[in-house]
Order: sequence, then structure tokens, then C-alpha cells
Amino acid sequence: MIRALVTGSLYGDPQTRTSQAGKPYVTAKVRADSKDGASVWCSVIAFGEIADRLMALGNGAALAVSGKAEINGWLDKQGEPKAGLSLVADEVVTLKGKPRPPQGAGDARQGRQGEDATPQRPTKPPVAAGAGFDDELPDCFS
Repeated sequence: MIRALVTGSLYGDPQTRTSQAGKPYVTAKVRADSKDGASVWCSVIAFGEIADRLMALGNGAALAVSGKAEINGWLDKQGEPKAGLSLVADEVVTLKGKPRPPQGAGDARQGRQGEDATPQRPTKPPVAAGAGFDDELPDCFS
């Protein structure tokens, strides 16, 4: 068995399906970047609560998916061999993308006089661990 953690973005919206036994599940495609800048495609299938979380996401959502993986291959339209993964998800986590400046805003530091050009990060207060806090790692990290 291969365990995998794939980070990337959803390609299209996840689709709800029903098995022959009448059980619902969700399928999705994730596009991840490889070392050489090409895309690696991952077909994802999820069940239960994980499927519900996956359905809440839309096209282009950044996510990380972990689960049991199987490597597969095919020939593209030009007859070139391609590789990808099929993943049965046991965890789905949404990722927050890197903030981007508004289009056409240019460098916000331009035109400032007498100010330090290095942006300062705001400090955030620490997050308090409440009664329901659980710091146990999932089984996939054991």
C-alpha cells in the first residue's frame, strides 16, 4: 500500500455519485505541480464526512488530500505516456493561498517618504487551547 499526501488545487467541481449498493461518494480531480513545472493529476474518491468536506470546495480551491494511493498511467492525445495518482481520501484540508496585491496597485511602498520600505508583519495573539483541544496527530503521521 502506498500512502500519499497531495497538495494542489481542484480542477472542476467535485461530483457526487452513488455506488451500485446505493452509498453516496464524491470524486474530484486535483492538479499538483511537479518538480519540472508540469502538472501531476490526481483522481480523488472520498466517502462519508470526508466526502462532505470535499463537496464544500469549488473549482480552483487549494487543498491537501491524504490517503491510500495507486499509481496509474495513460497515453495522451499525442500518444505520449503520462502518469498520475488515484487516491482514496482519508483526510481533506483546505489551504489558504498566498495573498496577492490588487491588480494595478503596483508597489504599495512607492511614494512613501520617511517610512521604512520593509513591511512589518502584524503580531497575532496566541490561540488559546480550549477544553475541546486535541493535539493528537492523525494515524497517517504515526
